[in-house]
Amino acid sequence: MSLSARRICLRFILFGGLGLIFEVCFGAVWGLKNGDWNLRGSSSLWMIFDYGLLGVALLPIARPLIRRKIPLPLRAVVYMAGFFTVEFVSGWLFERCGLHIWSYRSLPYNLCGYIALMYVPIWYGVGLVAEYLYRKIDAFALVLAAGLDAPEIESVQNRQNS
Repeated sequence: MSLSARRICLRFILFGGLGLIFEVCFGAVWGLKNGDWNLRGSSSLWMIFDYGLLGVALLPIARPLIRRKIPLPLRAVVYMAGFFTVEFVSGWLFERCGLHIWSYRSLPYNLCGYIALMYVPIWYGVGLVAEYLYRKIDAFALVLAAGLDAPEIESVQNRQNS
């Protein structure tokens, strides 16, 4: 497998894992609102596909927007719309496969129970930091894909600082 392919696979896995962690932590903190101090959050491993997709699709979406000098607050709206689209489509697909990962049917302003407008601020916030996270996670994925270890990274840093 080429370095580029390994890098993409690693980005998918890293974004998927971080997304699952974010979702569990968000659910735990959200429970505090209802007085649940147990800090239990939950997710489904199926969600790794939704979050992992961000690691594959963000750059092809971001590049043209950045090239056109679209400001970050507007790019975040585009990313948010993408997050909602992925959430809607995957929710629909999961349901068609007999999986019931989530349902927003009890929330106001939901669309078929797959997405809910109450999550606009959250997905917009994720959109604001998505490019920054992408750069950091991609750099980490490159280091992993290239098989670099700490002494090799230090050697590269020392050469750059000389």
